[in-house]
Amino acid sequence: MLHQPAEAERVAARARAVVWCPGEERLTAVSKRWVRESELVGDASSRRYARLWDELGQSAVVVRYPSTVRARLALDLEVRSWCEAHALRVPALLSADLEEGWAVLEDFGEDDAERQLAAAGPEARLELALLAIDPLAALADISPQELPPFNPPLDRARMRWELSGFELWFLGPRCDGRPSAKVGRWLDDLAEEIDAHPKRVCHRDYHLNNLFVLGGGEVGVIDYQDLLVGPDTYDAVSLLEERGMPRLLDERQRLTWRTTWATSTLAAPRWESRWRTVRIQRGLKVLGTFARLTAGGASGYAEWLEELRGILAPLLEAAAAPRELVDLLLDW
Repeated sequence: MLHQPAEAERVAARARAVVWCPGEERLTAVSKRWVRESELVGDASSRRYARLWDELGQSAVVVRYPSTVRARLALDLEVRSWCEAHALRVPALLSADLEEGWAVLEDFGEDDAERQLAAAGPEARLELALLAIDPLAALADISPQELPPFNPPLDRARMRWELSGFELWFLGPRCDGRPSAKVGRWLDDLAEEIDAHPKRVCHRDYHLNNLFVLGGGEVGVIDYQDLLVGPDTYDAVSLLEERGMPRLLDERQRLTWRTTWATSTLAAPRWESRWRTVRIQRGLKVLGTFARLTAGGASGYAEWLEELRGILAPLLEAAAAPRELVDLLLDW
């Protein structure tokens, strides 16, 4: 069982809604400091985010936890503190109220790494993208045994559970909710194969929209709450193969990024093969998630869903996936 989070104890020991931010003596109760608020659109999380401004135009981000997940706030603050202690540049904690279920965090700004890369010239993008290897190298230096049990590991059972979301939300509507047993067995084998990969501390959702290139080339990382132990290529695959990155780097730049990552993180031999396998598992999992969100009315995922299924189909063919599975991807 987890102990009472040390950071939560420090926050709770102070008066409710009082700022915890050494060196910022002008800050007072949060309700008096902030004069303007604008909601931020999030992804699939139940947490709610907003940007706050004070009288001087300085900003911060507030995250609010609904009552159904409020107990998670204390743990997430502990994860934030652990990341900070292990050389990850995460947002500083400015204030928090565990009872009310909110925390105010440093604002890295509106321009995430996807916007920053898109604004750079094609030749400058690789240099910016290579900076994103630094947090992965920091995680690679940490033994998986050093990570507290914040979240369950990304093992065979969990990877197979993720793939069940792909079966339900992506395949289900195309085959009357009944993918064949052959497809199910192939997905079983895929999860089992990846479970044998070398393990590493993983961010779990490492993509351009969760990264910010800060002053001096430092990379700020958000959405760190799901930190866990998983396959060694997992975060790198997530960053390089999904969302905006495939459009921003050409194939030559992507090859340079992959080989630089492998060298910087001391990837074990045959990482290329493991990369392809994780690419398939994560891609199918993401297809399921995007299909679920699209079915729920979130229109922003339809374009990614269309693009991703086209990328995955030839990878599945090369991996000798059941023909039924490939055809369902192509016939969406």
